[in-house]
Amino acid sequence: MFKPTKSISILTFVLLMGCASPDSAPQSANYSSNISASTPTTTAETTNSATLPDTIIIPGERIGSVTSNTSRQQLTQLFGEQRLTDEQVHMGEGFTQPGTRVNLGSDLSFTIVWADPNRLQVQEVRNLGSDWQTPQGIGVGTTFAQLQEQLGSFEIYGLAWDYGGTVLLQGTKLAGYEQLLILRLQAAPDAAQKSPEDYQAVLGDSTFSSSNPHMGRLNLKVGEIIVQLAPNTQ
Repeated sequence: MFKPTKSISILTFVLLMGCASPDSAPQSANYSSNISASTPTTTAETTNSATLPDTIIIPGERIGSVTSNTSRQQLTQLFGEQRLTDEQVHMGEGFTQPGTRVNLGSDLSFTIVWADPNRLQVQEVRNLGSDWQTPQGIGVGTTFAQLQEQLGSFEIYGLAWDYGGTVLLQGTKLAGYEQLLILRLQAAPDAAQKSPEDYQAVLGDSTFSSSNPHMGRLNLKVGEIIVQLAPNTQ
């Protein structure tokens, strides 16, 4: 008589193995532990979003895990070579310096400016995304009113030139960051059209008080932050 018991057991075993989830296979990490493993690998900033555990700016010390002693090789270890783009950074007045763009998505990306041609020491960090903030909560996108709350009264350079909108920290609550943190304010894109008299009144290489009523009508926000990490010897 035909005895199917052994055949059925073998068939059951084969079916169970075929249903095993492929997700049970071990997965290797693609990136440093500083960046979420679910991050896409493309280097386009619009799609290359990342998650970092530390997005704090400490002027003169660090931004996140980057310090003045971070080298180009260490950037690769921190973020992955596919996220780095070497470039010449425009420093104003026609000058450039060697730099490296760290592409982590629009809110987290930043640009390293190197203190030496061998890219062994970081001089400063600029072009930061809006997720980077000081302990006081100041970052790209901080409004004029919010900045006044943090700094108190301050002076600001007039708009529309190389150093336009630069905040002078001397005498403010953040005077300790002077020469280590540069904040530049930008008017709303349509400010010159909507408030032409106010806009024209605060242009050029002069300083204005933050209490100037013309400034208050231009919907100013922090548009640029530069963080000094090593002494500027240029």
